Amino acid sequence: MEHNSSNSFTYSVIDNEVTITGYSGQPEFIMIPNEIDGHPVTEIRDNAFYQCSTLKQIIFPDSLRHMGHHCFYQCTSLESADLPEDLIDMGMGCFCQCSSLSYVTLPESITVVPDSCFRNCVSLTEITIPDNVVEIEKFAFSGCSALSSVSMDEKLSAIGDFAFFMCDSLNEIYIPPSVDRFGVEALGYTPDSSGHTVTDSFCVLAEAGSPAENYAENNSIELRTSGSFSLQDSSNAPVDVPDAFGIAGLILLTAALVSVLLKKVSGKHF
Repeated sequence: MEHNSSNSFTYSVIDNEVTITGYSGQPEFIMIPNEIDGHPVTEIRDNAFYQCSTLKQIIFPDSLRHMGHHCFYQCTSLESADLPEDLIDMGMGCFCQCSSLSYVTLPESITVVPDSCFRNCVSLTEITIPDNVVEIEKFAFSGCSALSSVSMDEKLSAIGDFAFFMCDSLNEIYIPPSVDRFGVEALGYTPDSSGHTVTDSFCVLAEAGSPAENYAENNSIELRTSGSFSLQDSSNAPVDVPDAFGIAGLILLTAALVSVLLKKVSGKHF
């Protein structure tokens, strides 16, 4: 095993693969290459950039497969994270308390959003959960107070304890019927003077008879079911059926009136 440094980060070579182990100095920008000394960069080790408060931007290599726990913990200046397409797994708390993080793209290759991964990322406003993710673990987005848009796919089956706790800007969320496991206060809760309470104006959008409907009812959370929506746009956001049919009805009514007028005009000419 070799230990080396390149630019502002340090690394080791194990079994002909490079693992990033840390950094030197106070970097603002880091670009990790796909290869170092002819070996692919496949891993960022646990705590590698722990509390690197100066780091604003990092470019990840396409060769990256593993990210260790808390590897970017409390990187308070980090603004974005565009993760590579073939990343296999992320450790717990990867981006926890990255308070400036406002943009994240998660790859389709991951199956779990880990424990506390984006906890207290107070600048994050939206997130798309990739199609292959089956579980959002506990505290994953807890404390993301600016988060207002979440898109989930039909393969998701579990949302862990406090996963979306204290996401006070999240007014509504569509939960697919595939989600059949909900942790304690998984979503829709915030602290108050007496403990924890349902977030004001929060609403769960769910299919009738789904586990999400049961979660909402059991937690006294406002609910809209497939009785009030059944269509979705390209981002999986529900479209109100009354509005959709209202437009269609208006078109049909207009067509009918035009037809009647044409018949009256035709009658006068013949």
